[in-house]
Amino acid sequence: MTNRTAAVAAAILVSLPGYLAGCSTTAGTPQSSPTAGSGTVTNTSDSTPMPSTPSASPSTAAAPSGPPVGTATMQILGTGAGPVTIRYQINDGPEQVEPNVTLPWSKDYPVYDKLTSSITAEGAGDSVLTCSIIMDGKLLAFRSEPNAKCTFAYWG
Repeated sequence: MTNRTAAVAAAILVSLPGYLAGCSTTAGTPQSSPTAGSGTVTNTSDSTPMPSTPSASPSTAAAPSGPPVGTATMQILGTGAGPVTIRYQINDGPEQVEPNVTLPWSKDYPVYDKLTSSITAEGAGDSVLTCSIIMDGKLLAFRSEPNAKCTFAYWG
């Protein structure tokens, strides 16, 4: 096991109990956040902001209405050696695709009532990828497998 692989595995194991503890409660007060589409993608390995690249598929979904109910963070961690492709959809918007991403990766976004957001990580070979969606310090979705997919919708 390489030092990087061991570090990623240790980070997952150390943070997992804290995430799981937040799964059983809905306490907390959501805070206002930026408007839809203004999230920042950050490659947390070097904290360099990266632009989101929209896919070619058009969207017929309506824009979010009303104020956001909070801010969530999508995260992808992995143990594989190569880059991965990340596909995500925020608040029933169009799918965004980011190819050749170096992990770890995260994206903050505003959450609106009754709209779904999802993230999928596609790796090469035997990579174990972990996706998570966290809002107000609570783990809302978590998956660890070769092609991990997480989905979340707030119904307040």
